[in-house]
Amino acid sequence: MDRATLGRRLQEAEGLAQRVEENITFQRQMIATLDRGGHDVKTAKMFLRWLEARHAKHVADRNRLFEELANRF
Repeated sequence: MDRATLGRRLQEAEGLAQRVEENITFQRQMIATLDRGGHDVKTAKMFLRWLEARHAKHVADRNRLFEELANRF
């Protein structure tokens, strides 16, 4: 993979990680709001865990691409 392609993929991975992080923040706020209202938050917490796992995947991908770019060029 050439430098430009690696750079694009790194930017995409960073963007995905950032968007999922924003979704995690929003989901935590929603859980707090639902909980204060006395609603069941089980499903919302399951979705939060899914978002956190997705975020970890994107961060790992970003880190891998960054290292590949740094080591190759």
